[in-house]
Amino acid sequence: MSDVMNGKERVLATINCQPVDRTPLDCWIYQRQFVEMLEQEYGSRTQFLDEFGIDLFVGWTPYPNQFGKKLKLEELLAAEIGDPSDPKWTSHRDWNPDFAGLSVVDAVEQQGDKRAIVAHMWGIVEGTSTLLGIEKCWANLRKKPDLMETWFDRYADWLCALADSCIAAGADIIQMSDDWGSNNIMLFSPEMWRRIIRPYTERVIRHVRSQGVPFTMHSDGYIMDIMDDIVEMGVSLLHPVQESAGMDPKTVKEKYGDKLVVYGSLDTVDGLILKEDEALEHYITEKFDIYGPGGGFIFNTGHFVQPDTPPQRLIRAYTLAKQLAANYAS
Repeated sequence: MSDVMNGKERVLATINCQPVDRTPLDCWIYQRQFVEMLEQEYGSRTQFLDEFGIDLFVGWTPYPNQFGKKLKLEELLAAEIGDPSDPKWTSHRDWNPDFAGLSVVDAVEQQGDKRAIVAHMWGIVEGTSTLLGIEKCWANLRKKPDLMETWFDRYADWLCALADSCIAAGADIIQMSDDWGSNNIMLFSPEMWRRIIRPYTERVIRHVRSQGVPFTMHSDGYIMDIMDDIVEMGVSLLHPVQESAGMDPKTVKEKYGDKLVVYGSLDTVDGLILKEDEALEHYITEKFDIYGPGGGFIFNTGHFVQPDTPPQRLIRAYTLAKQLAANYAS
């Protein structure tokens, strides 16, 4: 592959198992305090994205809870959370003071000519937690599973319609965030997950994929127990494959590397915060050695770059990542 591609072309080719000129790169610089630190010590976020060849940019939809308070489950069952076709869901601004992300519309407008735009939505459990509160959400999964499924049924349809709005706004990829794992164990039993969570998540995924749009799933933690399910549901990209929680990179690459794209690998704590200099470079090189061969890899941070990270360390990390990415043309 000799022709130079733009970011959107490179990402979509990677997802579609087509030749690329290098491994795509991403970096989640969306935490406001870090963005401000980067500006002071280096330059603007856009300057960083351009200099290091970042190929994707995330546009964010707001939390589904726009009520200004947490609801009881019975209240939620009767509540209307808003029309997902309303432009406010794709063009919001300043909905979180600690957040330096852009709306889907703004991301497409500012970055869409050269980068693949990922529209981020809040998943079945994570979105519901914003409405009920985390503790009540989890308690109700066990105490009132039938009522929770009644709500999930509505919410899955709402997310399908929101995905339509994001695609209409110009998003290239739909992403849903729903953390299912902890350290070395899932947050739910695989049986509960399959019974109560998978059916509604899968409805959204299949709806998106039916329109020819890739779907990326973000789940922190250990989720090896449901990796086969994730593939079966139709997930195109998996973020972040958290090694520090017990996900084994070599196993993931060997068993699933031809079935989905690994979108991540650079842990923001165990990698960027706890490692520096040669140790950090060894860590990054090892990830490219594992995931790079044969494609199906987009290098990215595992979450938002945190303000504990010295900007110069991130610059060093991505100087190396850009060099390594060039070794994996196909």
